[in-house]
Amino acid sequence: HARRFVGGGALFGDERPAAGDVGDTPSRRERSLSAGAIRDGVSGLRQRPVVPKAAAEAEEIVAEERMEFSEVHVEDAKLNGRISNNVASAQSKRGMYDEARSEYTKALQIKQATLEGLYKAHGGGGGGSSSPGKGAKRDVDDGNLISDIASTFHNIGLLRMEGGGEPKKAEKAYKQSLSLRVKKFGLDDLGVSRTLLALGDLYYRQRRFDDAFRSYKESLRIWKSHHGGSGGGRKSAADLKTAEIYYNIGLVFYEKGPFAKARTSVVECLRIRRQANDDSLPVASALYLLGLIARSMGNYEEALSSFKECLNIRERVLDSEDHLMVLNAQLALGTVHHKRDDLSDAMDCFSAVLAGRSRRLGKDHISVSEVLQAIGVTYVAANEYHKAYNTLEEALRIRRSLSGPTAVVAETLDSMSLVHFKSGNTDKAIELSEEAFEMLKTATGCDHFIVCRVSKKVGDYYQDLEAYDDAMKAYSESLRVMTIFYGREHVLLSEVLNEIGVTRFKNGEYMIAKQSFTEALRLMRSIHNEANKSAIFPTLNHLGHALYKNDELTLAAQTYIESFNIQVSIVTGVSNDGLKEFGTKLNEIKDKINVMERDEEDVIEVSESLGGIASILRYIGLVIQEQGDFEAALSANKLSLSVRLCQPHKEHSAIALMAETIAMFEYKRNNLESAMDYFNQALEAKKSFQGESTIDVARTVNNLANIHFSLGNLDDAMELYQEALEIKRHCLGDDSDEVANTLNNIAHVMVNAGKEEEALKAYHNVVKIRQDRYGKSHLSVAVTLASMGDVYIKLGKLEIAMTYFEQCIRIQKLRQDQCDERLLENLGSIYGKLGEWHKAELTFKEIVELKQAAHGDDCLDVAKTLDLLAVSFIEQDQYADSIDHLQEALRIRKACLDCDDDEILASLNKLAFVFKSLDMTEQMLEVRDEFEVIQTRRRNGSSA
Repeated sequence: HARRFVGGGALFGDERPAAGDVGDTPSRRERSLSAGAIRDGVSGLRQRPVVPKAAAEAEEIVAEERMEFSEVHVEDAKLNGRISNNVASAQSKRGMYDEARSEYTKALQIKQATLEGLYKAHGGGGGGSSSPGKGAKRDVDDGNLISDIASTFHNIGLLRMEGGGEPKKAEKAYKQSLSLRVKKFGLDDLGVSRTLLALGDLYYRQRRFDDAFRSYKESLRIWKSHHGGSGGGRKSAADLKTAEIYYNIGLVFYEKGPFAKARTSVVECLRIRRQANDDSLPVASALYLLGLIARSMGNYEEALSSFKECLNIRERVLDSEDHLMVLNAQLALGTVHHKRDDLSDAMDCFSAVLAGRSRRLGKDHISVSEVLQAIGVTYVAANEYHKAYNTLEEALRIRRSLSGPTAVVAETLDSMSLVHFKSGNTDKAIELSEEAFEMLKTATGCDHFIVCRVSKKVGDYYQDLEAYDDAMKAYSESLRVMTIFYGREHVLLSEVLNEIGVTRFKNGEYMIAKQSFTEALRLMRSIHNEANKSAIFPTLNHLGHALYKNDELTLAAQTYIESFNIQVSIVTGVSNDGLKEFGTKLNEIKDKINVMERDEEDVIEVSESLGGIASILRYIGLVIQEQGDFEAALSANKLSLSVRLCQPHKEHSAIALMAETIAMFEYKRNNLESAMDYFNQALEAKKSFQGESTIDVARTVNNLANIHFSLGNLDDAMELYQEALEIKRHCLGDDSDEVANTLNNIAHVMVNAGKEEEALKAYHNVVKIRQDRYGKSHLSVAVTLASMGDVYIKLGKLEIAMTYFEQCIRIQKLRQDQCDERLLENLGSIYGKLGEWHKAELTFKEIVELKQAAHGDDCLDVAKTLDLLAVSFIEQDQYADSIDHLQEALRIRKACLDCDDDEILASLNKLAFVFKSLDMTEQMLEVRDEFEVIQTRRRNGSSA
């Protein structure tokens, strides 16, 4: 008998064991089967008619004669059925499917007729006068024939599937086989296990993964009940069948998730196969599938190890570097190198596969285009876009010449679109992706799984163009098809959900973005998926950003810290709990890096990981700062900078950013020396990657000058301001706003250095630039005019100072609701000094109103201005008008100060002067008495 109907088919570019036919071997468990059970399982078998009771004796005699006759012919009939079965099996192997179908039908008819004849010869199996020996013989014959019939149905199912692509008819045949076996031999029959295995294969090919798993699982249970566990010693053929079922279960979970369960099943398969023969092709196949699973989980080291061992076994066993199975393994190995960014190693693998397949299959074979596709994508990753495009064009030529508009052609168009996108031609990228999408709809329908990938890339392209509505349409289509293809709980959906979240975030829809990131995380954390840590933390980062924008600061901080802990554990290999614990590990990381560099190991990966840790620390600092804990925020920022400085491959722009951020923190805390140190560190980092004369360098130089100015280091400040000014003029031109700002700072230094005339020249340049850029009535012009007024006061040129302050106040009143109190006070004082007391009066009244509106009536600052207002009346000989203002100032001081304060005495003295000037003797004496009481109290208090 032929024990297997077909060999392994191609799957994932490799071999997949498939359940073959089970021949005509009878089951070990043989029991009698009623005629009704036969009729349920086999079409065309008839139940024996009921024999009248009156003819019982004659019937028994006839039955004996019929049995003797039947036993002479039954073995010949059974043999003929088996011959037809085996002929059909041989024909099917040769691809003669129509002939095989005819022979199987003939075999089935022979076996059914033989069973019916045997049944009639035995008189319906009712016992009667038959001897016990004959009864046992009859049961064996029944069991053999029913097993043969079930096997033929099994093989018909295989033929329907492989030869005709008729899955529904194949499923029906398998179920007919199962029905016969279960009713005759029970649920634990080995034949049931074999047919369940074949039925699982059918379901797998139809992507009915839940049904496939149930079939494989039950097949495994039955098989193990007959052959025991899979532990210990060398393995038998039965144990290898157990391994095969584990392999198939692994395939199911690889397709539907979770990957962790897929890995568990394949590891068990591999263990059993290794015990049988550690250097065999089945072991290599299990290693191949294990590598695919590890690659999908992001465990690239395990994937690399598995594919390498698979490759080594195949090269030894097959003794050929050009064997297609060897080349398959090498191609898979190259994809892992690509995933690990080992592009040179990936290209070596792909080049070897390209040469091998070209020799074996010819340069225009479709399998060669597969390798060209992989090489083209690798060139894209290496940023060699010209080579990528040429390679992908060759792949496209082969695929179009052989297959026309198909999914593989769409795949190459999709990759070519990525080349255009990376080259900056987003419009062309969208054009090719949409062509690929339309081709997929024509060739495979809208719900083909490649549509997921193409639609996602279209979304990426639109997102790059900030066409967020179009991006969302593409991502939604990708998610829809992916949900149909993989189900709602597959981890691959998280990738599209992430991009949907990013798109919503960029469009300012932070709440919806949060929901997308949360769902992506749920899928990645599901026990069915168990995504690895390196896949989870980027989504945690995105979620943290969305929470931060939604002002959910506590949740944002928790999310960022979780991401931080995961990233630290990846680098250190041990769990981490917060910022303080990491601080103690940083020196260990530095030592590890030193050892790696000394041993000339590649430190790119650890450097990138440290960059991720530093980045998330910065975000943690931002959230903590928003929460009001500036000391903790500063600590997070300083830790971030320490990590940046620890990176083997320095990211100078990030170092500059963090150093400048810390410098600003320290400046606001008035830690000027510390701020200067960090600004210098930022400046050094910027110059190392930008050069000496960029606008960003100039800004940091300007900040350093500000620190020196605050410290009173005027010469150092002037030198740095001049350096910043020269760079800004070089980068931005003489009339830029930033040039004006630095000239303004230079003028401040000159004023403090006693160089008022030079300061005025600088201020004039600032005013000219700002008037030319923004107009004569811009607020920035007013600010400079006020500074010039201050200089003229210092020079004693009050008339000129008054002119500048009046211009400044005019602009402020024009551009905003109110004026600056300080400017009004300066102007009022100038009016007084120039003897223009009426103008002073009006100015001080305006100041009082501003201060009362801003600070309330009981403000000491209001009292001081009321005194000035009273003076303006006194100077105009309007003593009576000053009394109310002096009395209000006194009231405010009594409300705000100690009753014996000097300011109260001063107010009483001013009132007494006014009352005396107006000959208001009674009021004057009353005020004088109050004054003397306070004086007495103060003297007595001093004596005590």
